[in-house]
Amino acid sequence: MDHKITPGAAVSGGWELVFPRYTPAQLFALASDIESYPFFVPGCVAARITERRDNVWRVENVFSFGPVRHRFLRRAEINPPDGLEITSTDGPWKIFRLAWQFAPQEQGCKLGCHFTVEFRSSVLAAFAALGQHGAERRIMIAFERRAKALYG
Repeated sequence: MDHKITPGAAVSGGWELVFPRYTPAQLFALASDIESYPFFVPGCVAARITERRDNVWRVENVFSFGPVRHRFLRRAEINPPDGLEITSTDGPWKIFRLAWQFAPQEQGCKLGCHFTVEFRSSVLAAFAALGQHGAERRIMIAFERRAKALYG
């Protein structure tokens, strides 16, 4: 995992995982099934695609962090089976960018996930930075479990 906290209100990071038994198409399908996120993504309590145009979707999300709930809109640009980029300027951030990449790796797939979040509040950015490592780990574990549940 690579982490970076910049002065002010920005947090960035990412991770890479190798899935020896799954194809890029399978993992792309898992990541792009946004409406299933409430079933396996930690903190996601609602996700709905409100508009689909070519390879660009509008998505409404609700995430809960303890007693705090945030509803926000996102834009998902899909490029099957190679990548998925999710962006937002709504909610608690000025900029939210999450990029998924899926690449063949021997008999499986190398998944890369990289993000940058610039919060409207430096206090919120500091809290996010404190919990960032744990949140990333929970998301990676959830993604691995979901792949196993769907594809064996």
